[in-house]
Amino acid sequence: MNLAGQLQVLSENDMQMVHEKALELLEKKGVVFQSDKAIETFRKHGAKISGQTVCIPKAMVTKALSQCPSSFLLEGMNPDRNVTIGEGLAIHPAGGEVFMRDYSGKTRDATLEDFTNLQKIYQALHNVDICGYQPVSPSDVPKRTIGLHCLAASFQNSDKPILSPMELETIEEKEECLKLFDIVYGKQGYVKEHYLTWHIATPNSPLFYSEFACEGIRVFAENNQPIALVSAPMNGITAPIYPYSTVILDVVETLAGLVYAQLVCPGVPMITSATLTSGNMRYATWECASPDSALMLAATVQMYKSFYKLPTRAQTGVTSSKTIDYQAGMEVMQSFLFTGLAGVNLTSNSVGALSNLMTTSLEKCVLDDEVISRVRFMLDGMNTSEEHMGIVELMECRPCQDFLMEDSTMEHVRDGWQPTVSDWRSTDDWEADGYKDVVQTAHERVLQILKDAPKTLLDPEQEKEISTYIQSVENAL
Repeated sequence: MNLAGQLQVLSENDMQMVHEKALELLEKKGVVFQSDKAIETFRKHGAKISGQTVCIPKAMVTKALSQCPSSFLLEGMNPDRNVTIGEGLAIHPAGGEVFMRDYSGKTRDATLEDFTNLQKIYQALHNVDICGYQPVSPSDVPKRTIGLHCLAASFQNSDKPILSPMELETIEEKEECLKLFDIVYGKQGYVKEHYLTWHIATPNSPLFYSEFACEGIRVFAENNQPIALVSAPMNGITAPIYPYSTVILDVVETLAGLVYAQLVCPGVPMITSATLTSGNMRYATWECASPDSALMLAATVQMYKSFYKLPTRAQTGVTSSKTIDYQAGMEVMQSFLFTGLAGVNLTSNSVGALSNLMTTSLEKCVLDDEVISRVRFMLDGMNTSEEHMGIVELMECRPCQDFLMEDSTMEHVRDGWQPTVSDWRSTDDWEADGYKDVVQTAHERVLQILKDAPKTLLDPEQEKEISTYIQSVENAL
């Protein structure tokens, strides 16, 4: 039995109550949309408007939800790498981290070379399904065209599906990045006919969509590209102190953005997201990896996946640790496994993130790849078929015998999970190999991946057209 979705933080009655209270807040209190175009769109479809506050009736929410697909195909340059979002568990890169942590332990500003190296690592890791996004923000390229430079590096180094960067501050930047997809795929208008990326739209809790978020939803929806709604309330800071209330707020903000996207482009795929965090009053910080956060994430995943039947993402596999240590392993496995058991379809920040999403490490990317492999194996559950009961072997066995040479052992000996960086050898073998710890092993693999990676996966014509386009944008500034 597959174990995904078996964990339930909320009862059926709890989920119904969250939904009803969310509808009540949407209709009676409303959500602020700081965009004249968004306000006009809502007004046109019958929402009650007061200034920039939009009160959304239940019928409008119900209709919007009915238009959202439960899954969709996200395409990459290599069709064999395409990913169905909404089925199973898919992994995409970290996003929003600022610094790099070197193997030496130094934390520093990130560069475009760091971003490029991360794409090479993602391409090589079997458990990372999607590349691109913004695992670091390069400090050595013009801020105005950072999105184009990051996208170009992603296309050069991965044939998996590519996510557009987070830092697209203007409508022009969003449209330029979509244009780059058309260039790479070699056909004007290709973007509107295929799901190739998505846009992250994040409301400001509580109950506020900035013009930046509104325009992101509108531009990508008009181009028929999926929208990921990432409400990120922090209980006790930007949400009430109660975790249950914070879940309700997350649902309210997400449903509001979902309705707007469906008004712009009915049927455009939506990705809901559990990105709640816990406010830590002792240190005046927010904690993405606390048990409190894990409970809120799992509850929100349950709402979006089980109750609304929507593709569901979570910010999971995260840690507050500043380095790769026992704490990092504890917190990464805690949050990742918990949300996996809750049924999440897609995770962010599961690969390489440290220090409450402030820092990225190449070595941790490799280590996290194994964590993902472990969780996926466990979520698949146990084979309980008649063959796997082993009744014949048990009936015929002698007391105290071993099963090493049984036919069934020979046939299934490779069925079990095996590590990629963890060391399962004997202590003697480990000592003879130089007492290497798991981080050193990961570092050696990083160096090998970077050494083996091709200079580019694009052909010369694609390279030239991308370079010419980026140069034209920078010349016009």
